[in-house]
Amino acid sequence: MSTITINQVSPQAGVRGGHIKVDCHGIDADHLDACELVFGSTPARPALIGPTVVLGTVPSIDPAATETAGLYLRQDEMTSNTVAFSTATVLAENLHPVANPAVDREGRIYTTISGTRGQQVPVSIYRISPGGEAEPFVSGILNPTGLAFGPDGDLYVSSRHTGKILRVDPHSTITTVAEDLGIVTGLAFDSQGRLHAGDRSGTVYRLSDSGAPQVLAKLEPSITAYHCAFGDQDQLYVSYPTLSGYDRIAAITPDGEVQTIASDLGRPQGLALDRDHNLYVISYLNGEGGVLKITPSGEIERLIAGMNLVGLAFGMDSDLILTDNSALYKLDLGVQGRPLLP
Repeated sequence: MSTITINQVSPQAGVRGGHIKVDCHGIDADHLDACELVFGSTPARPALIGPTVVLGTVPSIDPAATETAGLYLRQDEMTSNTVAFSTATVLAENLHPVANPAVDREGRIYTTISGTRGQQVPVSIYRISPGGEAEPFVSGILNPTGLAFGPDGDLYVSSRHTGKILRVDPHSTITTVAEDLGIVTGLAFDSQGRLHAGDRSGTVYRLSDSGAPQVLAKLEPSITAYHCAFGDQDQLYVSYPTLSGYDRIAAITPDGEVQTIASDLGRPQGLALDRDHNLYVISYLNGEGGVLKITPSGEIERLIAGMNLVGLAFGMDSDLILTDNSALYKLDLGVQGRPLLP
């Protein structure tokens, strides 16, 4: 009896709904309907099967499952070799994130129920433990969008409907930091503790200690949001999906000079950087969605398969926290994020 051999799987990690490609040989072409992909211990029907290629969709993995790593093919009595594959697990659902989650120094994750424009929801932001226990953190913020922790340890939140940036202390007390910032979305702090904010209408601001906005750069308007993250030498990375369908990621120097570090991307959104200065961005590339890794030299790789993802952030240890428009996920990427602000 012949055996099935997986030669390669691309990419080697995924969130439910993401599309992967498995290059293989040894599949019995007369019994293709008996073939299935097994993610850890969870079987899934392939989307397309051929003698040498199998296209699959990452299934939903039970958070209680003890085995979520590895992937193999099974057909009748034949089982292939197991190859490395990491599947994200669901931490929380019934959410509505529209930007990156935020992670505090204890590893707790913060994300939003943002709602439609002008919609007031019962809970604005949830706090979720690394194990997935969710609790309401704050209410009363209209259309919470961007989240970022400041050097003071407080959570800063943009309200795209009101044009305000709010500060929420550990006791959930809300104060206004800045206002009249248009459709304010992405937030990020530089190494000096200065808050930067993106108005999706086309402006990136740097805020003074008093909250007064200074125009740092002008970019194209976005159809959803600006997403911001700081890298080395206080270079601000900004992604912003437009109507063109062929979008770029901008890098803005502290002096306001705008450069393009990647282009021809599809709907780029959430951003994060690791300790080796690699940039991770949620985007479509060549029609496939997920998380792209962009090296300092400009090489681009689709690292994680996913659909409808919007935000990401590095958690504690080597976890990557991901959000789509309704849920929060955790994936052990084996990579450390940039250190948090002092």
